[in-house]
Parts: sequence; C-alpha cells; structure tokens
Amino acid sequence: MNKIATAIALALPLMAGSAMAEITQDCIVEGTVDKDRAAKMGKPVYVEFHSAKNGEEARCHMNKRSNSRRVQFKAPGTDGIEDAPDGSKVKYRYTEDGNADGKWELLEVSGTRSS
Repeated sequence: MNKIATAIALALPLMAGSAMAEITQDCIVEGTVDKDRAAKMGKPVYVEFHSAKNGEEARCHMNKRSNSRRVQFKAPGTDGIEDAPDGSKVKYRYTEDGNADGKWELLEVSGTRSS
C-alpha cells in the first residue's frame, strides 16, 4: 500500500468515530411502581423515581439544583412495566447526547409476578 492509501485507511476510522454524537449525560435512574397513583391520574402506570447515579459513559446531572443542569424530563415508555405489580422496583438508563437528545432504556424490573 502506498503512503497516501495508508493515510486514508488510517483516517477513515477516526472520521467515522467523530461522526457519532458524544454522550454528555448518563444516568442510572431507579424508581418504584405506584399503581394507586396511576389509577388516580388515569394512567396505565406511574413510577416514582427516587435516585439517579452516574452511568459509565458520562456524569449524571439529574441531582443538580441548578436549572441549567437539569434534565428535560420526557417520561420513558411503559413497555415492560405496565404489568408490574404495585411496589415493583424499576431501573432505567437515561442518556443524552451533545444535541440534548434523551434516550431511555429499561434495565431491570424486580418484583414482577412470575407466569
């Protein structure tokens, strides 16, 4: 391979990696399913979130008091927890990229009924 071809081959992986958005916030968020509150609100499910910890790829800013550092909270979908019994513990991962696009991922539901 000549020098120009080698330089292009080495540069391509670097350019591809830089095209991906950097994760600017990574939170592990835990909560509890509250069926009574869901019923009062006319919702299929309600989760009372009680803790947020740093994830692996970035710090979590949900716990900060400053309004400029707060997450624009958009509720995660209910897929995977709508049948969870009252009091079930749930764990989500919330990530935000440099464009402030938030993404929720359900990691765990404990206390669910076995089939």
